[in-house]
Amino acid sequence: MKSDTETDTMQSFTFNGNSFPTYQDMVNAKRKRNQDMLASSGLLEAKAAMDNAFLEEKRRLSTASTTRGLKRSSESKTQPSSDQTTLPRRKSSRLAGVSAPNIYIESEGLTGNIEFGGGDQDINRPSHYNNRVNDGSDLTIADAVELTGSKWVKEGTVESAEYFLTKTLPDIIDDSIPISSFKKKTNKESPTSVTSSGLDSPTSASAKKLLRSQIASLSVDDPDTCVAKVTPDRIYSVVCHPCPDKVIVCAGDKQGHLGIWNVDQYGCPTAESAVHPARPLSTSDGVHLFKPHSGSLSTMAWNNSGTSLLSSSYDGSVRAFDVEKQVFEEIFATYDDDDMYRDKLGFGTDNGYNSWIQSMELDHRFESGKCFFLSTSEGCVMHIDLRSRGKLTFNRTFSEKKINTVRSMRGLISPFERLTYYHSFHPNRSTLATAGLTGIVQLWDVRSIPSNLSKAPKPFAWQNLGGRSINSAFFSPSGKRLLTTTQSDKLQIFEDVQTKSGVIQPLRSIHHDNQTGRWLSTFMARWHTTLTGHEIFIVGSMTQPRCMEIFSHDAELMRAVRGDAMTAVASRCCFHSNANKLIVVGGSSSGRVTVAR
Repeated sequence: MKSDTETDTMQSFTFNGNSFPTYQDMVNAKRKRNQDMLASSGLLEAKAAMDNAFLEEKRRLSTASTTRGLKRSSESKTQPSSDQTTLPRRKSSRLAGVSAPNIYIESEGLTGNIEFGGGDQDINRPSHYNNRVNDGSDLTIADAVELTGSKWVKEGTVESAEYFLTKTLPDIIDDSIPISSFKKKTNKESPTSVTSSGLDSPTSASAKKLLRSQIASLSVDDPDTCVAKVTPDRIYSVVCHPCPDKVIVCAGDKQGHLGIWNVDQYGCPTAESAVHPARPLSTSDGVHLFKPHSGSLSTMAWNNSGTSLLSSSYDGSVRAFDVEKQVFEEIFATYDDDDMYRDKLGFGTDNGYNSWIQSMELDHRFESGKCFFLSTSEGCVMHIDLRSRGKLTFNRTFSEKKINTVRSMRGLISPFERLTYYHSFHPNRSTLATAGLTGIVQLWDVRSIPSNLSKAPKPFAWQNLGGRSINSAFFSPSGKRLLTTTQSDKLQIFEDVQTKSGVIQPLRSIHHDNQTGRWLSTFMARWHTTLTGHEIFIVGSMTQPRCMEIFSHDAELMRAVRGDAMTAVASRCCFHSNANKLIVVGGSSSGRVTVAR
């Protein structure tokens, strides 16, 4: 009988005609055979090439939106110090009896980056009412650029901005037909023109087909032409210049910056290269940054002629950039009831820390662009008339909570995220819609607002939309429909509300995720402001892949506009109202603007 040792010694393992003394040797041989087959097949090289291509595409998409637009000045970047000195041991200022420095958090980013304000850097800075950028005097173009800080101002920045606003923009306006005639313009070179191809015909089946084809043709695939960083911080408002032949996008952000992007200027020579040939071209690619306000820039609007841009801010001021005067002029500002402000138009309209201008809209009953509505964080609606010496037509409380937006007869304004009310003015020139934190949309007849301040105005129609905040409520350009965006995750469409009284009901309701969270601006569905036949509206979306959604007036989702360049949530969206083809614009929380056309 053989022993166990002899049995183990005689056992062998065979694979592929070869014998192996141990099982592990046979496994290793199989493993080597498989590796040799895989190497000879070329699959490893193919996989490596695919992985590299995937990583390269991922890297391209992640950095595509940062290749154009604002770039920080090289002087503002922190340089690592070569001298490593030992810092003194930290001690408690409280225990030492040292008063705390006046330091506060100026901004906090999504990634956790925190910027501080105050301290020694604010000691020599002049103090203005409500921390505004100045005492209300005019800001020149150079002043508004330099207020953005050394982080964004570099060699040639001021000259480039001055050249655009003093030469390029006036030339664009001069070459255009007056805005009042844009709708009648016939562009023979653009047979698919929104304004000249019958899209505005309410009965034309071909017009609806053409509209669908234009929506289907919208492209947002090329990051180099579709996306640019226009503002440093989160975008609160976005609007297009009304010139039909150019795409000039204006965006306002959380810190009061105003960014203007001449979309088609990419790669074009700028002022500094023309005046100083030896100086390198501007790297902003048509983006110019200004700081006319110190608080969130809540609303912007161009006047009918495209010669004046009005902007309102949480700092309580309204400024107008006049193309002819070349200054940012403060045309209205809120003040408290201190006697030193008694000669100000906004005397007594600022009631304290929680008071700010939530939204603004031009009153298009007056072509001059010198009349506008304002809504505030305290539920007040004001009408300002600057045609003669300037007067506050009315200042009435329409809600006990914030009014999110205000808008006039040709369009709608944007709401925001606190106590304010929205208001939209109907094309019949008498019906005003308000909505805000109360969750109630209300309709008012401005002709019956009592002049007696002791008598409260009363709405003639209303509807409670679920108790949660209403982000916005806009009348369509025809006035037939009222569109609301709510925090109850709904887009609701009312019809002919101006003819009704009492409780009104929405005709259509769309379930839509409106929970943007802390770091994104709220959604506000907005109409195309010149299409009255086949009315459409646009709104941002939380869905993946990122997109902007276009709906028809009968609640049909016509298209979710997405592409390689669409990498972030576009919270604030709008149409170019007078373009020769359909163009949509969206602004994100990173200060980037996406243009689809």
